[in-house]
Amino acid sequence: CQHHKTKFEAKYFNQKFCLSDDECIKAFNQSVKVAKEKQKAKQWKTEKKEIKEKLKTLSDWQKELEIEINKIAVLIDFGSGCISCDGVKTPQGGHYHSVKANGSIRFNLDNIHLQDYYCNVEKSANLHHYDLGLIKRYGKQYWEYVKFDIVNKFPLLKMARFEYEQKIQIARSIVKHLKIENKTYNSVERIELRKKFNNMIGIYE
Repeated sequence: CQHHKTKFEAKYFNQKFCLSDDECIKAFNQSVKVAKEKQKAKQWKTEKKEIKEKLKTLSDWQKELEIEINKIAVLIDFGSGCISCDGVKTPQGGHYHSVKANGSIRFNLDNIHLQDYYCNVEKSANLHHYDLGLIKRYGKQYWEYVKFDIVNKFPLLKMARFEYEQKIQIARSIVKHLKIENKTYNSVERIELRKKFNNMIGIYE
């Protein structure tokens, strides 16, 4: 019995209270009340989530996808340090071409590399050293692709709400995979993974 903390012979399936006295009956009734309140809270949580999803704007969906894409970039570059300064204090995804200036490639993994907060935010991407970092790690040809080609290759980005939902789920599965892998990749592997995951997500094919 959950109230008396003693063993008893149950008469009903899943019976947890012996119901032998008023105090036990009261405890049983209270447990039923608590269970109902928990069920209501759970139901409201589900409904609230559904309402929140319905009220999301296009900007909300874009931001949610960008967060997951940035996580992928950081996990690919794990162990390599900031592309601009090699720092590792506050790693985050740093866009070479800013979202404001080139929104069409905000989700392109070739446009996002691990950066330290200082370079990404305080120094507004620290572009000069971003250039040097790309050349040093990946060579001049890849740097030219990032700096010039992807802007011309992907001038527009149009996606419906349901497409953002799909891409977010794909991106989250990639994040989960990379976290399980927990590997440090070399420069060739990092470029290949960016190409592979860009294709998997299906925005830049």
